[in-house]
Amino acid sequence: DNKYSAFALKTNKLYPSGTLGLSLTGAGMSVGVWDGGWALSAHQEFQLGGSSRISNTDYPSANPVADLHATHVVGTVCAKGVSSVAKGMAYESNVKSYDWSSDELEVANEAASGLLVSNHSYGVPIYNDANELNVPTWYMGCYNDAAVDWDQIAYSFPYYLSVHSAGNSGQETYTGGFAAGLDKLTGNKNAKNLLIVANANPTVHPITGNMSAMPINASSSQGPTDDGRIKPDIAADGTSLFSTSNASTSSYDTLTGTSMASPSVAGSLILLQQLNNNLNSSYLKSATLKGLVCHTAVDDVTNVGPDPYFGWGLMDTNAVATLLINENSATPTTVIEEYQLNQGGTYTINVQVSNPKLLKAT
Repeated sequence: DNKYSAFALKTNKLYPSGTLGLSLTGAGMSVGVWDGGWALSAHQEFQLGGSSRISNTDYPSANPVADLHATHVVGTVCAKGVSSVAKGMAYESNVKSYDWSSDELEVANEAASGLLVSNHSYGVPIYNDANELNVPTWYMGCYNDAAVDWDQIAYSFPYYLSVHSAGNSGQETYTGGFAAGLDKLTGNKNAKNLLIVANANPTVHPITGNMSAMPINASSSQGPTDDGRIKPDIAADGTSLFSTSNASTSSYDTLTGTSMASPSVAGSLILLQQLNNNLNSSYLKSATLKGLVCHTAVDDVTNVGPDPYFGWGLMDTNAVATLLINENSATPTTVIEEYQLNQGGTYTINVQVSNPKLLKAT
C-alpha cells in the first residue's frame, strides 16, 4: 500500500503526526509527473476545496482520457488519504501531469519555471512484446544520447532533480552484457545526474511501521553502467502498491514495479525541499539532495555497500530530514555545503573526530 511505502521510507515521520514534529504535507509544493498518459484529475484523492490538485498541462481540454498507470503513479505522489492505505507521500502537494511525448522539452520548460522534482516511470524495454531483443546488446548500460540530453537538462537547471524508474528487466537475460545477471539499464537510466530508483519489497509492521526485511524485488533492473558507475542510485517500495485507479473517481488498484517505487521517492523528495525551505528560506540544489539521499540510505545486508541492485540502499526520508535539522541546530553535527569546484581546483575541509564517533562524508 502507499501507506506502508511511506512507513518503509520513514516519510511518515515528517507528517503532522510524525516524530520529528515537522507537520510537512507538501502543501503549496508541485511535482511533475510524465507518464504514458494523464492522471484522472477528477479522482476523489486529488480534490481540494472543490477543485483538483492535478493539472493536465499539455492536453488541449480539461479532461483527457485518463491512464491507469499515470493515475496510480500520481496517487503514490499525492493521494490525500480518502482511503487511508492509499495515502500518497506528499498528500497535499500539486501534480503537473504530462504524457511522455516531448518530455525533454517540457521538462526543461518546467525546470526553467522553478520545478524542483519530477517523476518518470517509463523507459526502453530490453525485450518487446514478441519476446525479441528490443535494442542491440551494446545499448544496455550505454551512456547514449538520451542520457547525455537528460544530464544537460540537469546541468542547465541545478535545482531540478529528475527521478526515474530503473526498469523491470531484472529476471531477463541476454548474451554479451557487462556480467551475468547485471547490465539491464537502458537509455537515460544511465545518466549521471538523475536519481534512478530500484524496486524493493520491504516488510513493515502495519501499526508500528517498523521494518523487518527489505529484499530487492527480483524483477527490478540491475546496473551498473558500462563505465562502472553505481546505478540504480536508490531503492524504494514498489511491490504491490495500492493506489488510485482511472476506472472511476473512487477506484483503486494494486500494481508492482519500479514504476511504483519511483513516485514514492519523488513524493518524499518534495517534502525534503519543503523542509529545507522552511529552515533556510531556500531550496537544495539537486546534487545536494541526491547526495543526501545516497548518504543516508539504509544498506541491504545481502550486499554490503553500494551495489548494482539497491544502489546505495533503501531511501530513508527521516534520516535526510534529521541531517537538515542538525545542520541548523545551535551545535550542529552535520555539515552541508554547496560550492562550485572549478576544473583543476581543490576543496579541503578539516574536521575533528573523537573516538568512538563516526565520520561519514558523501
